[in-house]
Amino acid sequence: CVSLQGRRRLSDSMARWRCLFPRMNSKKPTRRSYTIYRNTPEGDGACRLEGLQVKVVEAREQEEAVTVGVREKPERPACGPWQDRWKAGLYLVLMGLLIFIVAFLLGYISSRGSCGICGDLLTIVSDERPYGVEEDPRGAPLYWADLREMFQKHLNEETIEATIRKISEAPHPPGSPRLDVLSSHVLNSFTSYGLDHSWTDSHYVGLQKPSRQQPNFLHRVNADGVVLEKLPLEDPAVYCPYSASGVVTGGLVFANYGRREDFTLLRQQGVNPQGQLVIVRVGEISYAEKVANAEAAQAAGVLIYPDPFDIPQDPRKGELSQNASIYGHVHMGAGDPYSPGFPSFNHTQFPPVQSSGLPKIPAHPISANVAARLLRQLTGPAGPHRWHGRLPNVPYLLGPGEPTFRLQLGVHNVKRSVMISNIFGCIEGRFEPDHYLIVGAQRDSLGPGAARSGVGTAILLELARTFAAMVRNGFQLRRSLLFASWDAGDFGSVGSTEWLEGYLTMLHLKAAAYISVDNAALGNDK
Repeated sequence: CVSLQGRRRLSDSMARWRCLFPRMNSKKPTRRSYTIYRNTPEGDGACRLEGLQVKVVEAREQEEAVTVGVREKPERPACGPWQDRWKAGLYLVLMGLLIFIVAFLLGYISSRGSCGICGDLLTIVSDERPYGVEEDPRGAPLYWADLREMFQKHLNEETIEATIRKISEAPHPPGSPRLDVLSSHVLNSFTSYGLDHSWTDSHYVGLQKPSRQQPNFLHRVNADGVVLEKLPLEDPAVYCPYSASGVVTGGLVFANYGRREDFTLLRQQGVNPQGQLVIVRVGEISYAEKVANAEAAQAAGVLIYPDPFDIPQDPRKGELSQNASIYGHVHMGAGDPYSPGFPSFNHTQFPPVQSSGLPKIPAHPISANVAARLLRQLTGPAGPHRWHGRLPNVPYLLGPGEPTFRLQLGVHNVKRSVMISNIFGCIEGRFEPDHYLIVGAQRDSLGPGAARSGVGTAILLELARTFAAMVRNGFQLRRSLLFASWDAGDFGSVGSTEWLEGYLTMLHLKAAAYISVDNAALGNDK
């Protein structure tokens, strides 16, 4: 009996322990899972963002669902994720377009509404008033006749003449002390006139000047190169900037103005300029074109002289002397040829390139007297009548002259880095101050420069003073007016070109027009 009762107790305790272990093993940490699904009505294939829901279920419930065999199949979204992104992007684009259109319309309406202030200012209209058009009651219009009267009222012609005489007293090339004084005068004048702004813009450019240690020369030599005669170059400071350096020897050929058709006629007459020096007249085309055409004809060098037919030469009438030669650069281009396409700001280093417009043959100016002596030595066929100038006792033959007649030309110009300064003065416009008209004039001159530097600078200063006075008396400019005094113009518009290269993008957007007053008045007639 005892043993039977002990067995029963043992089995009961073991049963209790078996029931206890499953409970302990079944107590696991509760886990949560997140199920994302959509409530999409049947028959509706469109994607709806508002149907997105999140369901939290206990892991135990999912396990029980699996245990009892209730397993729900997850619903598939009606549309793919890429379709959601595409439609969202489309909505954003449409919304942005709508905002842009509304903003544009608001700006347009507000700008039209602000034009009411225009009646309070002076208005410029045509002299001819259209029939049936009434005047604006908000202010009297300003006609062109009234504008001319206002302009002439403030303009002082005597000041222009006095400024020309002062500027053209002596040469004032770039970098010279005389030009520095003139530059200060222009800047101080802009400031004293009451312009809204005045400033200086500087560049460092490469300019050619004659060598002091090795002057240029022109000699007559024999077949062995022995110097027979040293021909005078009158003023050793007169030269052709950007000429090629070197010494060349050859005969002489007369090529009229040095145009392409002139060299064509020479070949038709049986005169070959190859290997010869070519003598040409001032006029018709630039010095640079004359030298380029001579180089294309394989000439050795070029001499350029002023013929009395083209340039009157009587010092008693204030005209050019027959012993004077005329400057002229021979760079086939504009700006600094040692930094083509780049603005020369503050010694900026550029690749070691040069302009393709620099000549490869030497060129030099000579006076009418020296030219007459040389042309009298020529032989060969006579030139056409239209090639004849007014040099005394010169038959204007084409050359090349006797075999013993040979010339030797030596050019030794040197390159120097020179700081140039463009000077500006500005009167701001009333309605469009960020758009402007530019009025410019050259300030430097290799010679006295009365016709170009003197006249241009004098007119520029007087225009600035006159417009400033008109503005103080009620005249209103629509756009800003910019007055520019350029440096290094005799070297091929170097100052203006460097400024243009430096601010090309701004000028393309904001500059409305450019007016040059260089050579605005020529001659000595009253």
